[in-house]
Amino acid sequence: MILDNIYLILLLPLWIFLIIMGARFFAVYVNNKIIYLLTLLSSFLGALMCSVSLIKLDTVVEQTLPFIKIGKFSLEFGLHIDKLSLIIALVLFLVSFFVQLFSVTYMKDEPKRYRFFAYLNMFNFSMAGLLFSPNLFQMYFFWELVGVMSYLLIGFDYKNKEKSEASRRVFLMNRVGDTALIAAIIFSSYIMFSYGGNLTFATLSFDDMNAISTILSAYTSTPLYYLICALFITGAAVKSAQFPFYTWLQDAMEAKLPVSALLHSATMVVAGAYLLIRLVPVFTLEEPLMYIISGLGILTALICSILAAIETHPKKVLAYSTSANLGLIFLAVGILNIKAALIFLIAHAFIKSMLFLSLEKIENYVNYFTFLLGGLSLSGLIFSGVVSKEFLFASLGGNTILSVLYCITAFMTAFYIMRISIVMIKDKTLVNRIDTFEYIPIAFLFILNILFYFFIREKVSYKVAEPFWAALTGWAAVYFLHTKNLLTKFSNTPRLLEKFYNNILTKIYDFISNTANFIDVKILADYRPLIWFAKSGVKTVNWMETNIMNKAAALTASGAKKLSEWGGKLQTKNVQTYNAYAFIIVTIVLCLVIIGYTVMINQMS
Repeated sequence: MILDNIYLILLLPLWIFLIIMGARFFAVYVNNKIIYLLTLLSSFLGALMCSVSLIKLDTVVEQTLPFIKIGKFSLEFGLHIDKLSLIIALVLFLVSFFVQLFSVTYMKDEPKRYRFFAYLNMFNFSMAGLLFSPNLFQMYFFWELVGVMSYLLIGFDYKNKEKSEASRRVFLMNRVGDTALIAAIIFSSYIMFSYGGNLTFATLSFDDMNAISTILSAYTSTPLYYLICALFITGAAVKSAQFPFYTWLQDAMEAKLPVSALLHSATMVVAGAYLLIRLVPVFTLEEPLMYIISGLGILTALICSILAAIETHPKKVLAYSTSANLGLIFLAVGILNIKAALIFLIAHAFIKSMLFLSLEKIENYVNYFTFLLGGLSLSGLIFSGVVSKEFLFASLGGNTILSVLYCITAFMTAFYIMRISIVMIKDKTLVNRIDTFEYIPIAFLFILNILFYFFIREKVSYKVAEPFWAALTGWAAVYFLHTKNLLTKFSNTPRLLEKFYNNILTKIYDFISNTANFIDVKILADYRPLIWFAKSGVKTVNWMETNIMNKAAALTASGAKKLSEWGGKLQTKNVQTYNAYAFIIVTIVLCLVIIGYTVMINQMS
């Protein structure tokens, strides 16, 4: 019954969004408790339906309806339900439920909190629509909707100039990836429409992705195939905040704490990795593409881990950490270990959302202790963090370079999370006071982290190896620096990568802009042949307008006028005259029919 009505996963958050916003728009009184209840009920039912469907699902289920039909081309809209989409959707709704529960207390003094909860529902609808899309066209629609909702959530306090500008920067940066993605979709669909032999391939459905990838490779040159794949990878890299596009995630830290916890766990940033997993059949036909994906992932993990180690703002440290961990998920996809990518994704979702929520009232002993435990798990020392990191490391297959870089990343992860744990409370006094209701979602996320560890450790084989000891060394290094009062000096380490962005890339951009301006002003503007050509074009258009278009219009008008005059003369208002006209016309028609019939008989004989 649940599988037959699985579309409610999409409709529930959409309905509640419409109820909340519609009630406010029509000035209908809605109790805040009702808004909280409906929002939490939506996420809870979504998680329940995903979990039951995951248990009962034996094969892929599709529920689609024709959406756009042009001739024989039909683009469908609906749901594509398989284990992959259900797993990520389950994590989405679980994390959303606890973030929304946390928001009830966190947003209690916000006058526009109804709008905040409406946005949370719409965000869930967007993400669920993206995860359950049956084809790339529908995925792109929800891909854009996720971007719009993240813009609204980050810029919720739009009267605050800094937050408003940050939301715009995030939105504009994501347009780069969105443009790359739609270009890749259009290229691929055109090739399928022209050479696929089956018009259903032109919709780029995920069910047909193996056949689509084969045809795409067969009917494109190697450079064009690489270009299409590069556009897909760029779209995924931007959405998942990979190098060099990770800077937008720092701007997203201007959002409220629950929004940061939601965006960085299992929602927006995961969309890029999810796209790569869906398109694995396309990338595996060219082995260098897999090297590019894994290389991009480990490079991002290394760079963002270094940046996190020299950052002092807790939320920005966690933001760099998100990019780094998504980089490791890209690495897992690049080496074709999708199971490791999913395990890492789920563990990271529970840990990172818990860490973000713990930042609220970090001066509490309980919150701080929970943050430390979450940091140990993120480092790969306890609970689900151990399984996810060690299982991925075992998948590297003895690749020396990747193994060394992976261990460096593990060391840096432990280093920056331990360091920020000390920096946060340096000038604070911990107190034994806690908001029980606000801590409940944090505690449940921590319990999910533990339960996932016990669930997954029986499903995969792994052993404690170099990443564990590298992480332990990272924690020891921070403790040593702290005891020697060297941690503050380390915080002032020159930020080489930030200087690269702020100085070198800025100069490169200025050079390109100045060069383009010089060509435009000094060359093109004063280039006489070009000016003559432009003027001749204008003169030609003017001559055509005067002598052809205008005269044709005047001739048409005069012809119509003449016809109307003749028609007026024929209209004598005399019935006998009209009968005569009719007799003449009928006679002519009969004569033509007789002549035509006679010619046809002669031809046949």
